[in-house]
Amino acid sequence: MKRLFYTIMTLICLVTTANADIYDDCDNAISANNTDKVKKLSATIQELDQIPVANLIAARLCVSAAIGEPLVYVKKTKSFIPLAEFEAKSTLKSDLMSTIAVVEKRAACVDARSFKINDELEAISKQFEQRNEQLIFDDTHQACTKLYSSDKSAAMLNQNCIAAFQRMGHPNLVFSEAELRATFIAELSGLVTLRASLKEELMEAKAKLLEAEGVVTEEDFNQQLADDLEAKSCAEFGYEGVYLD
Repeated sequence: MKRLFYTIMTLICLVTTANADIYDDCDNAISANNTDKVKKLSATIQELDQIPVANLIAARLCVSAAIGEPLVYVKKTKSFIPLAEFEAKSTLKSDLMSTIAVVEKRAACVDARSFKINDELEAISKQFEQRNEQLIFDDTHQACTKLYSSDKSAAMLNQNCIAAFQRMGHPNLVFSEAELRATFIAELSGLVTLRASLKEELMEAKAKLLEAEGVVTEEDFNQQLADDLEAKSCAEFGYEGVYLD
């Protein structure tokens, strides 16, 4: 078993050494302007199953010299292709990747815009229903209040009047908490405004902290925020005010 192992290792070393000699021989043939030998060695190199990374440059030089134009070795296909073709493919690949990135972002923006429109349509539908319902209840409440003042029994036995009174209040109802409710609503509105102000103040404090620690300047921090916001913006596709999560 050991003898077999050493035999295999010896063969590998011999093949490696032979391949290394090919590159050296080709380099020498190029220097000696021996075109026939360069072509012969180039053909041998192109038939190799693999080319070590350390010998890639030498292999390229040899095959390029034999063909008469710059070539590039493509590991995936184990073949040499013209440099111009390689650069064209690289440019095409880069262009396609850019196109894919733009299309993917636009698709995401379309989804985001669609979600926003659906939300707006839902809100509009709810507003329509609420306003329509409110108008009906307003007129019903007004009519029932008038009826209540003249015929209490008729008003209280009318289901439409009952529904209007339940929703909008009995004609004789005195809601003493109305003023307190208004106060709470005003305070809540103030708290929402304060929260927005505190959020902005917190961002400024974080920026100054980073600047004090020497991590980044306040301008850099603000610029990064602006850049991030711009990167997530769908304005380039005509969707103003729509941002990706």
